[in-house]
Amino acid sequence: MSSSVDDVRSALYDIWDDPTLSAHILKNHEQTIGALHSAASKSIRTRKSNFPDPDSLLPEVATLQKNLDSSKLTSWRLQTDAVIFMRTPKNSDHNVLERFKISESSAVDGNPHQAFLTVSVYTRVSWGPSYVHRSSQHALLSSQTLHDLLKVIPCTSNSHAPGGVEPISASGNGWVICIENYAYGDGSPDQEDYAEGSSSFLKGSTTVQETQFSSLSIRVNEPYWLLHQGGCDHFIVFDQIRLRHSSDPPSGYPLTSQIIPPLLDLCRACGKVPAVWSIVGDIRLGESPCMMCGPCWRNMGDPLEAGIVVVRLP
Repeated sequence: MSSSVDDVRSALYDIWDDPTLSAHILKNHEQTIGALHSAASKSIRTRKSNFPDPDSLLPEVATLQKNLDSSKLTSWRLQTDAVIFMRTPKNSDHNVLERFKISESSAVDGNPHQAFLTVSVYTRVSWGPSYVHRSSQHALLSSQTLHDLLKVIPCTSNSHAPGGVEPISASGNGWVICIENYAYGDGSPDQEDYAEGSSSFLKGSTTVQETQFSSLSIRVNEPYWLLHQGGCDHFIVFDQIRLRHSSDPPSGYPLTSQIIPPLLDLCRACGKVPAVWSIVGDIRLGESPCMMCGPCWRNMGDPLEAGIVVVRLP
């Protein structure tokens, strides 16, 4: 009996929409993966995967499993050689968002012919400054500005002072984005413009608040440098530039599609356990803010000067 693509898709959706069936599929897949890794790594002692007794399964689950077992596709079941093409989950595979995060405060041009941009933000890891990891992903329109992007990029450096994790634009300490040999600063009259302090880039004729993406020459997969908070830098990568499609969300840009859970910083004193405190303004420490664990901070004793800020890390 032949089935159309719609029939197959409908059957798959019915399974995933059923919590009992989808839970069985996921659990069975995880047990299969664990068994394959155990078979491939004889030197690693792992717990044996115990598959449920078929007689103990619910009738609908048993029927589903019987249909899966009767599949004639030889590639349906994972073989031992499949371990070569598997890897354990990375931190960048996770997402703290359950759905797209929209930006209600940003005005969007209604022109349907503008470009759709997908942006990934990369951040240096604390244990290896020469390595970066993806920290968030966003979607914007070409009519929006660099400042619109800054308003939605979360950064843990903003949590080292009172107020919690906030977007980069909320730091208020200046920022600059370098794109194709031009540096675009905030143009704030109250403090030095970061764009004027760069000797490797020409200062852009507009600020981040005035610079639309449509006015820039952008290369796909080219890392562009972003600096803020005096010494916290990121790399902006444009993954995709295309025309808007009817299936794209009509509003809410910039959209945030992924926020990766931040990697925990190790204590700067012992370097062995995750830090739980951020200390700002303590001259006894080699940096400010300085991340420390509870025991190391207690061993430091009471601060000698007033004005030191101690914030618990999120």
